[in-house]
Amino acid sequence: MPIPSLSETDLEAYRIDLSNPEKSTGELFITLTGLYHRFANNEQLLASFEYAAELQSLENSYASKKDHYNKEITELKRQFKQLDNRIVAAEQKLRHGIPDDLMVMDKIIAEQESIVEDQEKLNNAESSIIEQVRKIDIAHGKDLQKLEQQQNNRNTPLNSKLSALNEQIKQAEKRITLKAGAISIVAIIGIPLIIDIVFVSLGLPPLSKNTNNLIFTHYIFLITLILVELFLAEKIRSRISRTLSISYLQDSLSTLQNLLLNNKKQISKVESDHNSSISEFVKQNYVA
Repeated sequence: MPIPSLSETDLEAYRIDLSNPEKSTGELFITLTGLYHRFANNEQLLASFEYAAELQSLENSYASKKDHYNKEITELKRQFKQLDNRIVAAEQKLRHGIPDDLMVMDKIIAEQESIVEDQEKLNNAESSIIEQVRKIDIAHGKDLQKLEQQQNNRNTPLNSKLSALNEQIKQAEKRITLKAGAISIVAIIGIPLIIDIVFVSLGLPPLSKNTNNLIFTHYIFLITLILVELFLAEKIRSRISRTLSISYLQDSLSTLQNLLLNNKKQISKVESDHNSSISEFVKQNYVA
């Protein structure tokens, strides 16, 4: 099943998770990674939509130019047909021989010269149209090639950017986990140590008066350490980990919010520039 795109609803749900003390740091990091994976779909959709919109604009422009020259070619064919009719008419006048009337003969010669001149003009016009069509075909091919290259250039940094963000999250989680572990050890040992110091300062006697063994002298520390490890250690680790993580996770959520906002702005710009609709694009390409 394909991963759905990221939405404002997803970000709001994650914001609620950040305020929920029952959510562990591990869960929050996993969810954050999942949100970035979903955002990758938003960016890919933007790239695909932009490519399709630009391609459609190119095709529409090309079709419009071709249609213009097709109409000119149709008009030329009509004029060539008229010229053919004039040639036939001139030939028919000469079938019965050269006329004796000089005025008639002058008209026939003038008509033939006009036919030759018009034929040359039409041939030149035809050559010019053929050259223009050749140029727009070449230009269209170059535009398509350029568009394909732009698409490749768009995808490469996009993939690198998302990979870098995912790696950043992994490294941040590792750093926070190590730091939380170190602080937790200090806290877990510190609590029994403080209690032991308090009891010793109050004059609590050791288990054995005639020994310097640390176990018998600081048994309160050991007992408290065991109790803390059994009943409080996990909560301490979780609380410290969450305290250290929450700022980074909130910043990451803000970053993701800005990225999503920018993605939506880019989509709106493409819709405006190319008179296209993202919903229609999704319907045509992603809805079965």
